Amino acid sequence: MSEIKIDESSPASADRLWKYVGDVEQWGDRLPTFTSVRRVGGPAPTGVGSRFEVRQPGLAKAVYEITRWEPGHGFTWVGRVAGMTTTARHDIEPASDGNRIELGLAWSGPLARVLRPVMSSRARRMMRSEGEHLARLAEQD
Repeated sequence: MSEIKIDESSPASADRLWKYVGDVEQWGDRLPTFTSVRRVGGPAPTGVGSRFEVRQPGLAKAVYEITRWEPGHGFTWVGRVAGMTTTARHDIEPASDGNRIELGLAWSGPLARVLRPVMSSRARRMMRSEGEHLARLAEQD
């Protein structure tokens, strides 16, 4: 299971970046790579076990469950659709010029081998857009 990684640098503080990275329920209103994100179960406030129905342009609807939640630092969520599991990582790391948003995406399961070559370049574009928009939101805050 190889991971696609995207890094986006930002002069914004980790707290300001987390305000947008960690507010997943608002991503549908804030990020062009998400149509909607709606809580469908698990604990509130958001944490490990929280589940969200995620809709993204041109992709099948999926339910993602948060498997790692570290406020101020990052989170991982996992979505499953028939034949494939998607693991998406969203981290904030210190950098020499401020901080860095690091996004990682990995697919596993029987369909992953078939879809990875087709979806990888699109996934990179979407992740790059997501990182740029999250950084810009934090910088304008």
